[in-house]
Amino acid sequence: MVFVHLLREPQDSRGKITSHRARATIASQLYNAREPLDIFQLKEYLGHKYLTSTQCYVRVDPTKLASKVAKAGYLEQNMATIEVLLDQEAVMSGAASRGESWKYYDLGHGWCTNPFWASCAHRMACAKCPFYRPKTGTMEQLVEGKANLVRMLEFVSLTEDEKLLVTEGIELHQELIEKLADTPTPAGPTPRELEASRQREKRIIPLNQVQPPKRKRQDECPEKEP
Repeated sequence: MVFVHLLREPQDSRGKITSHRARATIASQLYNAREPLDIFQLKEYLGHKYLTSTQCYVRVDPTKLASKVAKAGYLEQNMATIEVLLDQEAVMSGAASRGESWKYYDLGHGWCTNPFWASCAHRMACAKCPFYRPKTGTMEQLVEGKANLVRMLEFVSLTEDEKLLVTEGIELHQELIEKLADTPTPAGPTPRELEASRQREKRIIPLNQVQPPKRKRQDECPEKEP
């Protein structure tokens, strides 16, 4: 029995350790090295007749694959990342179910409280609808100071227009605003209607109502006391 035990092949968590596995490990290491062999060079090194045989030996290193994807810039060109603040107190107390703000998307210049910001047509060119909260407001300044906030990142896929906006900049940002001028916001009104409403709210004082204070003429003498 002792003799049989000594002849057993060594094993690890993946099973038996064989010469075939060692050969495959070396092939994968050469393929993922800092100065790697390409698949055709590896085929010659292993002495394979067919390329398909070499492909069975090769395993791409996940870390190297992730690095290659990052360097390709796919995420920067096709995805947008936005910071989101979640108000746990509003959720736990039931205030969120009553319609109070509980999710804040950081737009830089302000917050969007629309919980469905990712599906909003105006997300990259905010029309400042009723869901918008400027950071200059006192209430909005308190948002970041809450102790019960959870910070997270949300990723959204960009449309073709938004991809151009990311790469080209301000000029296309204005074009996108004009293109979406008649597209309804999540609150209902279009950006054009919102702007018209803001203009009506501005109070203009007619010039004929603004008069300088009267000045006494120098040739007018003050009245003498009797």
